[in-house]
Amino acid sequence: MATTINSTARLQSYQTLLYARSLRSEFAHCADSRTAIQDYYTLNLFIMPGSHACVFTSVDGCATEYVTDNTLGNTEIGLVESIICSAEKDFEHHIPRTKINYITAAQTEQLSSHIYNDTFEELDQLARDQDAIAHRWNDRAGSCLSLVDIQKFADQVHIQSYHLIAAESLVLRTQTIFELKTKK
Repeated sequence: MATTINSTARLQSYQTLLYARSLRSEFAHCADSRTAIQDYYTLNLFIMPGSHACVFTSVDGCATEYVTDNTLGNTEIGLVESIICSAEKDFEHHIPRTKINYITAAQTEQLSSHIYNDTFEELDQLARDQDAIAHRWNDRAGSCLSLVDIQKFADQVHIQSYHLIAAESLVLRTQTIFELKTKK
């Protein structure tokens, strides 16, 4: 499928930013948020059009994943890593001086318009069925969707996200695990 300059630019601008600190205050104007509390950790989710943030907090520290095509002010403070999301990427990092281990994978695809629309319908239904945190909006080309779904376990949380951008027929999928590791 042919790609326009604008869609290539947007595709190349998506990144996963990992911070060794909380960024909760930076997402005060998010479209929606949710908090998941488990015995050993708290996960705060924030969703915005085309982006999301996950703030994982345990008794000994904090880590924030921010998936976006935009940047925040003060993006360097506490930044551990920045990973471009284009194509397929995997990354793992242990947050220093904590028990928090972070594992993520990202995939991006540009689809034909009819496959994009089918994918949108399927993921929109998934968001409803799973009661995932989701935000729907329209851009100049049609319906867009950002959704984040989680599975909680005693010492880890699994996070799946999808961002569908109609103007580029772009689908970005991330799969993340925050886990508490015991030192050996």
